[in-house]
Amino acid sequence: MQLMGDALTVLGSRLGFAWDPVNRQSYLVRHGNHPGLPIQIRAGVTLGERVLALPLAQEGQSFEFVDQEMTATTMTLSGIDPETGIHVKLTARIPFRPRDNFFSTVPVIYMNLEVNRLPSSYRWIAQYDETVEGKLFLGFSGEGFAFSPALESNAGIEAVYESVVLRPLDEGDHQSGIRTEEETIPCRDHIAILSGAWEEDCVTTSFSLGKGMKGDSLSLAWCAWDQPVLNVLGHRSPFKYTQSFAALDQVVDWSIRHADEVMDNSEKVDRILSNHTLGESTSKLLAQTLHAWLLNTWWVVRENGQDWFTVWEGNCYFHSTADVEYTQGPFYLAFWPELLELELNEWPFFGKDGKRLLGERAEGTLYLSHDMGVFGDSTKQYYPHEMEVEESTNYILLAFAHWRRSGKDATIVRHSAFIRKLMAFIVCCDTTGNGIPDKGCANTVDDASPAIQYGSEQVYLGVKSLSAIQAGIQILRHAGDADAKELEVYEQFAQTALATIEEKGWLEDHYAVTLSRTMDGTVDPWTGEPKTGELLGWDAYHIYTVNGLSLLDMVGHCTGLLDERVRLDMETATGKTLGRYGCRHTSYEDTENEGQFIPGLASHSGKVGWVSMNMLRDIAAAYRGLDLFHLIENYWSWQTTTNTQQVALFFETFYGNNLSFYPRGVTVFGYLDAAAGFVYDAVAGKQSFAPVRGSLQVPILLFADWEKGTVPLVKSSFEDGRLTYRVE
Repeated sequence: MQLMGDALTVLGSRLGFAWDPVNRQSYLVRHGNHPGLPIQIRAGVTLGERVLALPLAQEGQSFEFVDQEMTATTMTLSGIDPETGIHVKLTARIPFRPRDNFFSTVPVIYMNLEVNRLPSSYRWIAQYDETVEGKLFLGFSGEGFAFSPALESNAGIEAVYESVVLRPLDEGDHQSGIRTEEETIPCRDHIAILSGAWEEDCVTTSFSLGKGMKGDSLSLAWCAWDQPVLNVLGHRSPFKYTQSFAALDQVVDWSIRHADEVMDNSEKVDRILSNHTLGESTSKLLAQTLHAWLLNTWWVVRENGQDWFTVWEGNCYFHSTADVEYTQGPFYLAFWPELLELELNEWPFFGKDGKRLLGERAEGTLYLSHDMGVFGDSTKQYYPHEMEVEESTNYILLAFAHWRRSGKDATIVRHSAFIRKLMAFIVCCDTTGNGIPDKGCANTVDDASPAIQYGSEQVYLGVKSLSAIQAGIQILRHAGDADAKELEVYEQFAQTALATIEEKGWLEDHYAVTLSRTMDGTVDPWTGEPKTGELLGWDAYHIYTVNGLSLLDMVGHCTGLLDERVRLDMETATGKTLGRYGCRHTSYEDTENEGQFIPGLASHSGKVGWVSMNMLRDIAAAYRGLDLFHLIENYWSWQTTTNTQQVALFFETFYGNNLSFYPRGVTVFGYLDAAAGFVYDAVAGKQSFAPVRGSLQVPILLFADWEKGTVPLVKSSFEDGRLTYRVE
């Protein structure tokens, strides 16, 4: 694999490493901004007068050939010296086991450096026959870091440094972004030496290798334990792992005793995730996007004992942005539903009074506007403008899909009153009676043209509102939290919305962006200025019609939209918007919009596209028999293009904007279920498969036994011209 930026971080515990081999730089991931604290990882061999090092530090001569690899639980860098045939491989590894809260949050990351000698010459460079003697070394250095043997133990190294977390001062002024202040956190970590000996400033071991021989390896375990950092609703909350580890020495002890188990676990988890036939680019994106998601996770425990799990929005640093987590919905539904449940129990803390937008007509309603906080604080919404309809529908759809997938109704019962108020707000946002919201329409697509970003009567939000109200009706009926008259209002709204979308939103071969053709009555969410005049691009091709359908597809809920139209819409829109790295938002190229540029928040571009939104479209397509999975090559091409120049991890945006280090790429985990056409509704006891292609093999991650390393596989084939499948 090409050399590119990558990072590996412990789930929710703020410990990891990022590396940028192209620029010979590494980073320690802790509490602050991405990619972390600059650090030099010095890993390589001394061969007489020559010092060969992997490109993770500035010093040392680089190996002539360097290769890289990534899996869900590891990242690896290796180098070959053709003259001697010496081959070294550095592997970083985390204790990550899906749906295992304890194991996956242990704040330790392992580093293992191994050396061997090739059995024969490398390429056309003759390798001499004599034994090669040298020294393997692995260590760290960097400005602001102090490394020394730990006083209480000869088997470890103490790492002393300072980390910085940003705290928000206010919401900002829409022009300069959010003002912050820095808080310095003193850190005293412990690096356990699992193999090798401390010598001067690194761990070393000598080797003497003939052709084909393997030498001793060096193994370290970097362990951390922090005081509370994240401010949750006004209180500093301790990390999840502190429920199991009272102090750093307990983490160190665990890291030593469980090193073999962590390695064995990696083999099992990585094998399950790679056991598919969707191609190498899919495997790479499964690993890379998981790494980016992990980099953004926080998992702490409130003073009342409630777990608090949030995910930073990449380089925007907002906590658990509802639209971002919605797009990641297929990941949670297929991979780890319990994490989504935690967020569903948190978002209701951040509901806002519907009267703020609609006045008295919205009495008794609530809406969800965006995020749970920013930087080191999870206390309130900080994004400068609201996304009232979109985020409200996102919550309802996530809650519904989680209930049907997991079979657990605790969340929807507990929050049925909240859901009911969201539904009432959505209905109030339709002031014309056609079932399509015309108020509160600003949305997450904040780098797009006005039609896509805040146009009135958007088809995108119309479909989402239709879907959310239908889902909400089922939730309220189950929870017994609405009378017949209220349910009738919601049912009428859904029926009207469906009819309006089909009658007025359909334009021969695609659904329009908006039903409205003017900007009259709209307000620019960034400036607060009323807008008037023609709404350019209202009738363009776009990829957002099905955004509100993908999660429902996974649980088998049908909205009533005409599937033949929806499929044709995706086919034609894909063709009209496809570029080198994926489909942009719309076929309309916006050359007139003078969009706002707000550092760290928004940057307008005429034809920008978002990779994860492409992925969500691909999932909906597969459930309708349309195979767009070949586009994964375009998406991976963009990731390699960006990360071979700098470390950025999952880079969401192409042709403009700068949404890097983003967690939202884990949407790709939904490809596995979608390719198999896997529908699972635990409440109704419904399970079905409809593979999108022949010669397919995909694992069903929801039923994986991660500890044993087993998973059901769906395999398809053509028999007598008929597509068949079996589950093994």
